[in-house]
Amino acid sequence: MKYENIEKFAKRVGKSTRTIHRFYNKYPELKMEAKGERPKLYPIEHKKYWKSELLFENNLKLVKDNREAKNLIDYLYNNDNPLAIKYWHMKWSMFVSVDYKYERDKTYCFTKMSHLYAKLESEFGDKTTIRMFFVTEPFANRNNGQHNHITLYIGDESLKPIIIKEIKQFFRNDRVDISDYNKYKGGLFYMMKNGIQGEDWDILGNNLVKEGIEYENKGYAKAI
Repeated sequence: MKYENIEKFAKRVGKSTRTIHRFYNKYPELKMEAKGERPKLYPIEHKKYWKSELLFENNLKLVKDNREAKNLIDYLYNNDNPLAIKYWHMKWSMFVSVDYKYERDKTYCFTKMSHLYAKLESEFGDKTTIRMFFVTEPFANRNNGQHNHITLYIGDESLKPIIIKEIKQFFRNDRVDISDYNKYKGGLFYMMKNGIQGEDWDILGNNLVKEGIEYENKGYAKAI
């Protein structure tokens, strides 16, 4: 978080320093987010409280976050899939979605995911724990074709930027979205919303036995 003194902050939001002081005296919980004593430094991100467009965007984000939190609670309360609960309790590093440039079937997607894991394990497996859970599902707005969602765990966080580059390069001809995994958004439950079976999914890792993770996809042979 970046900070600046009250003179610069007042200029940034177009208010007087006296108005800024009154505002923070009125909302002490926000004042606690400032740091230092004299001079006191204020978070630049607090500018959203002075600009209606930024405040509106922030409110939209809060509404979205509240909805996702509610969905997560509903998933945890109502879900009868023990595998989903089990995987949600695991540590994950990133969430990846892959939309292929050309129409692909389940077999292609399953093979592509297996090759991705093999590449990551070959290049980084001797440096860190790697675990990858993926699902293949049809597009909701297309008649044909499949896409993939992946949750990936990287034990050594310092390797994340390098591995992200590797994934983007691996899918250089396709559309790939990568974000930090957030357990409060229920991504794993979203991945399992259509159920999982056979070639729809798999979980791969170089330390599954050590982590105490049994292999659940009995339809496919895999060394662990």
